[in-house]
Amino acid sequence: MNRVTGFVLSLSLLVSASAAQKQSTSGKAGAVAKLIALKVSGTTRYSDQEILAASGLQIGQNGADGDFKEAVQRLGDSGVFSDVVYSYSSSYSSTGGAGVKLELQLADIDTGKLVPAHFENFVWFTDDELLAALQRRVPLFKRLLPVAGSLADHVSDALQAILNERHDPGRVDFVRKGEDQNGGPLIAIAFRVEEVGIFIHGFEFPGASPEQSALLAAATRRAIGGHYERDGLAAVVKFDLLPVYLQRGYLKAAFGPSDAHVVPQPATSPEAQGPAEVEVDAIIPVTPGKVYATSGIDWKGNSAIPTGELGALLHLPPGQPVDAVRLLDDVKVVGKLYRSRGYMTVQIKPDAQFDDEKSAVHYDLNVVEGDLYKMGELEIAGLDTQAKARMVAAWTLREGQPYNADYLKKYLNDTGQLLPRGVHWDVTVHETPDAKDKTVDVEIRFKQQ
Repeated sequence: MNRVTGFVLSLSLLVSASAAQKQSTSGKAGAVAKLIALKVSGTTRYSDQEILAASGLQIGQNGADGDFKEAVQRLGDSGVFSDVVYSYSSSYSSTGGAGVKLELQLADIDTGKLVPAHFENFVWFTDDELLAALQRRVPLFKRLLPVAGSLADHVSDALQAILNERHDPGRVDFVRKGEDQNGGPLIAIAFRVEEVGIFIHGFEFPGASPEQSALLAAATRRAIGGHYERDGLAAVVKFDLLPVYLQRGYLKAAFGPSDAHVVPQPATSPEAQGPAEVEVDAIIPVTPGKVYATSGIDWKGNSAIPTGELGALLHLPPGQPVDAVRLLDDVKVVGKLYRSRGYMTVQIKPDAQFDDEKSAVHYDLNVVEGDLYKMGELEIAGLDTQAKARMVAAWTLREGQPYNADYLKKYLNDTGQLLPRGVHWDVTVHETPDAKDKTVDVEIRFKQQ
């Protein structure tokens, strides 16, 4: 919660003799007067009109010091200011009227403490409609929200009011989203409508050709009938739709945020209606871009394995559209080859250099081989003495030899007949690389089921 500091009271009373006499009989400390002006300084994000609306004050209304403190507290609690200071001056006219000029000095919080607002399933509105309605109701909302403070609650309340006015179903809730499922820094505040089932009826792909639309439809078949949420559809785009283009050389294909059209439903009597349900057609716009062909490949940084041996693992025919999905699979195969020869920390990074005029791409395959690791100690646990001896004798990767990360799987497949029969064994394997000694210790633990 941001602090609201420095309540500065600056009173400049310009009082005529007759007004002073009137004040002595009816004017008291904390007496109300009309707010006749507001001056705002320090903020670069908000206008005077937005601050006035967010404060709860109105020009021309009666106000006193307590009202101004409440307004300042309201602004401070929002979370978008690191400091809020106020001062005011009062003046009295010869006719006895009193007016107050309020000045607010604000300090915006750092941009790093703001995160975007995500609207997961407000399918009854376009983004522009929703944002416009929110900004009318929550003057301090500008697409970004503070990670702390009350502004997210105000946005949630406003969203609920918008739904209620339209008689749309559901209850609005929000969650603060971290970088991953285990938490981490906040990256967004996601608002969603609960207590209503919003299901995907179909898909539309604006920007895709008919042939591409058919491929995309096939890739999204499993998502039909599922719940509509933008976060979930973003995963569908990343893992199911984008590969459709990357496999065919569309290396710069891009998808926009999903939208939705509510599918009209036949009217039913209130008695026949069950839990609130809505069907939508999900709209996922796409910009395919150009098809890129391979113009060349260079390996860099490899010495332990010859370039010819590595190149044979790639499927990038010169002059043909790049299959970027296959390329990543090939890179994994190269990494597996290195680890089978003891290079346990190898890293391979494809660096694409585009020639947009020729619709061509050249790849540098940058290899950081790392150190050669050797076989360390072998430990086999959970077996009787004889079975353990048989299993140890069957292990042919000796201490000091280059470690083979593929060997362990083959060893377990080949030695199953050496285990006591009539027992189902659960096998747990631990490979422990030692970065200091450049060795890999192996523990194989057997447990009867």
